[in-house]
Amino acid sequence: MPNDDSYVLQQLTCELISNGVAALFGPTSKASNDIVALIANSTGIPHLQYDWNIETTIEQLQLNHRMSVNVAPTLSAISKAYWDIIKINYDWKTFTIFYQSEQGLTRLQDLMGIHTVNKDAIKLKRITDYSQDIRVLWKEAAEALHEQRFILDCDPETLVDLLNTAKDFKLLGPFKQWFLTHLDSHSSSLKLIYNEQFKANITGVRLKLNDLNPYERRKTRITLIDQIFGNQTMLPILMYDAVILYANAARNIIISLKEYQHPYKRCDLGRYGRSPWLVGRLIVKEMKELSEDDVEPLFKTENMKIDENGQRSIFNLEIYKPTVNEPLAIWKSDGLVTPIRIKQEFQAAAVIPDFSQVRRTYIVVTHFEEPYFMLKADHENFRGMEKYEGYAVDLIQKLSELMDFEYDFMIVGGNGKFNQITKEWDGIIRKLIDHQAQIGISDLTITQLRRKYVDFTVPFMQLGISILFYKRDAEPKNMFAFLQPFAKEVWIYLILTQLIITLMFVFMARISNHEWENPHPTNLEPIELENKWYTSNSAWLMIGSIMQQGCDILPRGGPMRMLVGMWWFFALMILSTYTANLAAFLTSNKMQSTIKSLKDLIEQDYVKFGTFHGGSTSQFFSESNNTDYHKAWNQMKSFQPSAFTSSNKEGVERVRKGQGNYAFLMETTSLSYNIERDCHLQQIGHQIGEKHYGLAVPLGADYRTNLSVSLLQLSEKGELYKLKNKWWKNHNNTCNDNKEADLDGDELSIIELGGVFMVLGGGIVIAIVIGCCEFLWNVQRVAVEERVTPCEAFKAELIFALKFWIKRKPIRISSGSSTSRRSSRSTSRRSSGQSKQSKRSKISKRSKHSKRSHSRSHSGPKFSERD
Repeated sequence: MPNDDSYVLQQLTCELISNGVAALFGPTSKASNDIVALIANSTGIPHLQYDWNIETTIEQLQLNHRMSVNVAPTLSAISKAYWDIIKINYDWKTFTIFYQSEQGLTRLQDLMGIHTVNKDAIKLKRITDYSQDIRVLWKEAAEALHEQRFILDCDPETLVDLLNTAKDFKLLGPFKQWFLTHLDSHSSSLKLIYNEQFKANITGVRLKLNDLNPYERRKTRITLIDQIFGNQTMLPILMYDAVILYANAARNIIISLKEYQHPYKRCDLGRYGRSPWLVGRLIVKEMKELSEDDVEPLFKTENMKIDENGQRSIFNLEIYKPTVNEPLAIWKSDGLVTPIRIKQEFQAAAVIPDFSQVRRTYIVVTHFEEPYFMLKADHENFRGMEKYEGYAVDLIQKLSELMDFEYDFMIVGGNGKFNQITKEWDGIIRKLIDHQAQIGISDLTITQLRRKYVDFTVPFMQLGISILFYKRDAEPKNMFAFLQPFAKEVWIYLILTQLIITLMFVFMARISNHEWENPHPTNLEPIELENKWYTSNSAWLMIGSIMQQGCDILPRGGPMRMLVGMWWFFALMILSTYTANLAAFLTSNKMQSTIKSLKDLIEQDYVKFGTFHGGSTSQFFSESNNTDYHKAWNQMKSFQPSAFTSSNKEGVERVRKGQGNYAFLMETTSLSYNIERDCHLQQIGHQIGEKHYGLAVPLGADYRTNLSVSLLQLSEKGELYKLKNKWWKNHNNTCNDNKEADLDGDELSIIELGGVFMVLGGGIVIAIVIGCCEFLWNVQRVAVEERVTPCEAFKAELIFALKFWIKRKPIRISSGSSTSRRSSRSTSRRSSGQSKQSKRSKISKRSKHSKRSHSRSHSGPKFSERD
């Protein structure tokens, strides 16, 4: 039938009607279809269509197409189906559309809505614009677009040539995904050129056919979808459904009518005053009410239902692999996509291998960063991937064993920084965006900004941010640390000053009239005076003053009091200075830095601090709304020279060289790794925030889910913990944990105060030795005075000394036995005897004192009573 001559088409249609036809089927041309629909609408002859390329507006359907019924899905319904499959089910965020005609874009109008919102997410390329050389199109797609997902809308006749050419530009690699929109893509000869180079995941859609009943399936032994479809297009199948629909509707109406009215045989009914064929209208109404359960035989396509406008908006689509004719899933009009499992059913009869399912080789992009990815110490002896080691190497190896894939490493300069001016990434993120790599692994933090450009798996490590700071070596423990607040010279000067002041005090006391006293106050006319400030008493006053203990006797004269006052002032200053210096010295190792948190860091101006510029840590501080974090970020930006570093390694080295003048804010995982290997590094403050490391993959990568599941399996088995313990824990750590514990506490150890106890012990020992010497000297004197042997005197004095309950001691002893008898006397007799002995003792002492006075009267000056 001619498509370009409406007059001829009209004449042919009317000629058919004049032959008494009861229905019109077709045509497939949009212009021709409108003419036939108009004639059918005026004559009342049912008009059945079976082409999805025909799109009619609601106004046309209600006005001029009331007798038309289309068993093919509408373009708007197909467009909605593609939206559900690509955006909802496959979750494609970015893709490129290659289309052949404007009509093809109509099938993608729902997806085109994304293009109007975000032109960077969806790119459009018209195939006919490259008709002279289609290779230019594929070259641009391979080099400029950096795309992994493609939607191809073209006729089945050109599909093979297009894909065969795209193969030369590596657009059919293992990580490329193609979606074919034409419902007849299965009718192409794609399987004839399918080989090992077709490793891409090519997916197509077609109308879902009704399954054969079990009896017929056993009878015909049909086991392959390819044997059902072959190279047959959907057109004859839909024609069959149109015939079945009309036949069942016409049969139902004719049976229900009492008298059947034959259709009229003229197009110009108005000239003869006749109305349209009423039976035809009833048949059309019946077709709109029939469902697939009401017809016999069954429709070839599933879920046939015509709406009130004569359009088929309810249908099922089968998602399949056109290269091997393998069904994958079913889309239904409610938007659900249900996977189907029939591969095993047809496995025995399948003869075409699926090259897209062969073992893949992933390019894993990373960068050198301890302990994630490093060269072995003896890497010169290895080749290929064997020369690398680290946490990332072991993790990828375990994932490859679980997922059965091969891998190669690609090394770049870093994780990736985002340039605010060019809006471009570098490093690992850049390679993933360009699809030059499939997996990115390192200390790669999951951030909102990065998730706009790449996808992440579930986290394999949890961490935060903390402060790396320098830790000075602890001073060796000194038992005589109490002496170190003063230098040796100061101690020498103090001792000399003590001696000089003591001698000066003795001299001043002897020349001062007020320091000579009457030894017997009861004697109003003494013949001599006594001076108490001899060397021992003077030294005792000096020592008691500087020890803040005082003395029982004090000077009386003005010069002496002034001298003592100046000494007290000197002692006060020395003691206060010593106390302050001692406290500061003993706690100096514990007070290396007053910085205990980020708040302490930002409130001081001595220690500079920074972070890795362009990393996730700097992004955290720059975007935080927390007052302290924002203040810390502003301070980091204001430091000159810059406090930022180009890598974590540079930041750690800067902390080492700064020796307390620089702090580095970094992620706790890298921080703990460096602390384990350097005793001069420490973590201060608590963890800030919560972050996670994950594997990065290109947007929409189909293997991301498998990677996440494998990571969860490794976590459940404890493999992730073992890996971290292997690469983070330094089993050869020589750092002194006890020193670290001492530095963290405020208490003083026994070593630091041991010298004080030694001085105390030494003083006690010396006092005991002197006391024993005095005891023996007294024993010798008693033995001479009492005329007893030294042994008897020693025994008597020792026994008495050990009787702690006796509080009074007799002056004289006659023998050891007399000592025992005296101790057993009654209290009154002992008191009486002691009183008599006391009197004798006083007389004896007075006699001795007179002798000494007489001796001094000859050797020294005499003082009158007035003096």
